[in-house]
Amino acid sequence: MNDRSIPSLSVGMPVYNSAAWLETSISSLLAQTYGDFELIVSDNASNDGTVDLCARLAAQDRRIRFVRQPRNIGANRNYLAVQRLARGQYFKWAASNDWCAPTFLQRCVAALENDSAAVLATPLAYTFEQDLRDARPYEFELELNADSAVDRFRQYFLQTSGLNNAMNGVLRTAVLQSCQPLGVFGQADIVLMAELAMHGKFVQVRERLFYRRIAPAAATSFRTPREAELHLAPESRAPLRWQRWKYHWNIVRAVARTIPFGTQQLRALEFALRSMYWARRELIADVRQGLFAGENR
Repeated sequence: MNDRSIPSLSVGMPVYNSAAWLETSISSLLAQTYGDFELIVSDNASNDGTVDLCARLAAQDRRIRFVRQPRNIGANRNYLAVQRLARGQYFKWAASNDWCAPTFLQRCVAALENDSAAVLATPLAYTFEQDLRDARPYEFELELNADSAVDRFRQYFLQTSGLNNAMNGVLRTAVLQSCQPLGVFGQADIVLMAELAMHGKFVQVRERLFYRRIAPAAATSFRTPREAELHLAPESRAPLRWQRWKYHWNIVRAVARTIPFGTQQLRALEFALRSMYWARRELIADVRQGLFAGENR
């Protein structure tokens, strides 16, 4: 690390009952060709062998900073916990079940350093379930190169589908810290990415360096709706309410706080409000659930 103090890049890894794949994921990060980074691992009160594994790995490599939450605070709050501990100029979230090729960090940092207008760099991806040798190319690219913030905002939603792999790229930490914190509602990650898009460009590294694990024990898409809610808010006693309204309202908030008032902001707000109209059936259903479901703590 630079003068053994502050690294140039912080990698944040939120973990929960991750013993099955955690060591493989961490090893892929420790083997990076870009070595000037810290790895912040935040355990979300796991009850398997995760804690002992994290403690052992942290004792072996000084780049690892291991913290443990006293209780399960939910996935998004744990993602936010590692973000807030970041010290580097650049930041990357890393899931505890994915795998990164050795040049992942080097290529993404170089892409950001080569384009001062870019706030995020992400490589192409593979998906796999158990064995990396069975990985398949994930045929989706996200690159936002428009000069206008509103054009990037619109482009993000028009391009986004499937997996949000961009969130696993390398970001400028200062820009990320200026955004609304990751919320506790469904698709809060999409809201965050949309706000980042208004701050700057997303650049694509034209190499497949990211391996995303898609398996029943790893991907939220395999969970039931209630399991997905408990993943976000483990303390909840009843179904979470107003989820779609929170999603759309926070998109509107992101536009209002990111783009200065004027024609460009009005264009972005028009797009956000039109999206609410397109989702009106979901929003009406959300109102019915919110008014008639049991109160959620």
